[in-house]
Amino acid sequence: MNNTFIGSTDNGFDESVSIAVVTAVSTQRGVSPTELPPLYEWIDPDALDALFKPTRRGGPRRGELEFTYDGHDIAIECGDGLEITVDGTPVAEPMAAQTSGRQATR
Repeated sequence: MNNTFIGSTDNGFDESVSIAVVTAVSTQRGVSPTELPPLYEWIDPDALDALFKPTRRGGPRRGELEFTYDGHDIAIECGDGLEITVDGTPVAEPMAAQTSGRQATR
């Protein structure tokens, strides 16, 4: 299994959380993200992204969220970094969370 994840060269998180979830599931399955059904059929991607945006003062949000996406148990943990697990298996090393202003398309 390939444990690569979306990240920038400064080890910061460059994508929205919703895109990261789709990428994590596609990595776990070994398929292209476009082969998965739209995330919005399970959870609102804009709400998911807003939940983990930095605070108004620029500080990181902290929290956890669990939901099901296309038969997979997804767990997102945001503390000092962002960690996504699919079916109990971490698909990425924790990374610093930051927003990029990009909208999720899935």
